[in-house]
Amino acid sequence: MLKAASAQDGFSLLELLVAIAILSLAVIPMMATQSTAIRSSSHLNEKEIARFVAENALTELSISEIPPEPGMRQGTENQAGFDYTWQAVISRIPNQPLMTIMLSVNREGSTDTLYRLNGFRKVK
Repeated sequence: MLKAASAQDGFSLLELLVAIAILSLAVIPMMATQSTAIRSSSHLNEKEIARFVAENALTELSISEIPPEPGMRQGTENQAGFDYTWQAVISRIPNQPLMTIMLSVNREGSTDTLYRLNGFRKVK
């Protein structure tokens, strides 16, 4: 036999509103955490691209037939659709057949350094 439905069966509107409120209190922090993770991942991706730019610039300065003159050099490179600026400080090591190349990379228009790379080059 089937039992007749009574006024006590099911949830009231107030109970549903309370359940939705509790659920939203749990979901909001999870969404904030997800947003932070996405921003962090984006920043790490940008730093990785800046590393590629630094390695490319160091390779160009290291393998050229004529060693670069001591001083400052700079250039730009487009990677992944964005422009990056690199700066190199080149100096000779006294009494050694070596020069140091200190590179820093930042996004074009930004002063925040994303990546630094130091290298050496043998000179005659």
